[in-house]
Amino acid sequence: MSAKKGARLWLQPARVDGRGHQRDAVWVVRDGSRKVSTGCSANDLQGAERFFEAYLAQRHVDAEPVLAKSADNSLIADVLRHYATEHLERVKRPTEFMARMERLLAWWGDKSLGEINRVSCKRFATERGAKSAARRELEDLRAAVNLYIADGLCREAVKITLPEKHDARVTYFTRDQVAALLWHCWTTRETQTIHRGPKKGQVVETGRRPLRHVCRYILTAIYTGTRSARIYEAAFVQEDGRPWLDLDGEVYYRRGEDEQVAANKRAGSIRIPRRLLAHMRRWRAGVWKREAKTGRWVRDEPATYLVEYQGRPANPKKALAKAMDDVFGESHQFVAHTFRHTAVTWLMWSGEDLNDIAAYASMTREVLEEVYGHHHPSAHESIGDAFSKGRAGRRPGTSGERKPARRQVATG
Repeated sequence: MSAKKGARLWLQPARVDGRGHQRDAVWVVRDGSRKVSTGCSANDLQGAERFFEAYLAQRHVDAEPVLAKSADNSLIADVLRHYATEHLERVKRPTEFMARMERLLAWWGDKSLGEINRVSCKRFATERGAKSAARRELEDLRAAVNLYIADGLCREAVKITLPEKHDARVTYFTRDQVAALLWHCWTTRETQTIHRGPKKGQVVETGRRPLRHVCRYILTAIYTGTRSARIYEAAFVQEDGRPWLDLDGEVYYRRGEDEQVAANKRAGSIRIPRRLLAHMRRWRAGVWKREAKTGRWVRDEPATYLVEYQGRPANPKKALAKAMDDVFGESHQFVAHTFRHTAVTWLMWSGEDLNDIAAYASMTREVLEEVYGHHHPSAHESIGDAFSKGRAGRRPGTSGERKPARRQVATG
């Protein structure tokens, strides 16, 4: 008995079917006793090959997973697919997650788990270029490998070597810089180009203020130090899986009910500062504005979301980046996360209790002291006094210092 042939492309010749109809030659996939038409004519070999690749990939997906394989027999493509299938529903930003999976697949997809080592991880990080992005993607790969092993699909341990972390970013705004940015976002008018008539090609300003929703983001970020997504996803009414603002109870619930968050992305609830609370109540009620045609003052519809643009929650990332370029020039070092650094830095300047600041910012006291501790007025105060009062540089018992009392030893 001849051995069973594997899946392959085969050009089925032209023929006359049972009804007497003439059938042209067509490429088909022969897989054992199974025959699947590619729909590609004899002249379309490239199309037939693409169909064949997709067929093999789908057959691989449909196959029952083999348990307890060795690392050398475990394809990283399978590892990433398994992780994406199990994890995708739980991620907060699926588009970004899948983009990271695709970048990992492009570099690692044709390799096995046995090829992961310190050298290959370093080579990936080097070719990736962006150190922080490479670290984030390798963290995903590590999580995927750990899940694959935990589910019994590989019997060998595999170690992922991560690039070193960057030093913590400590850039912050001054009050004048925040004021300038708010003024720009509040006063900027929309511009439009005239496309017909005698003024064709001229750029004119309209009455619309397209950046005013960004002001809400800026003020909330400065007053609360909340992470970006926890601001622009927040609502004035309680919705499943969404942060919300209880303006009657004066509490900012920075994560939705029953929402799970990573240990390093804490999102504890806080009391809303009174000055910010007054702003938020006006935002929820709707902003008064003057109609261009009639000159009458009218109120917008009540808002549902904190950072709302055309009735929907809006991520202001691009608008904010453009505004910062306009105000500070393109060489500035500010990003959206700078507002969080600014809020914590300003609170440290105020001299408030470190435990209170850490709880308000939803970070551990250890992180607070490590990254921002030098900003606190009492930081290293006793050390400074040791120099200014002459204690530093003198051995105990020398001139100017009291000698320690000698221990009296009783003798018989």
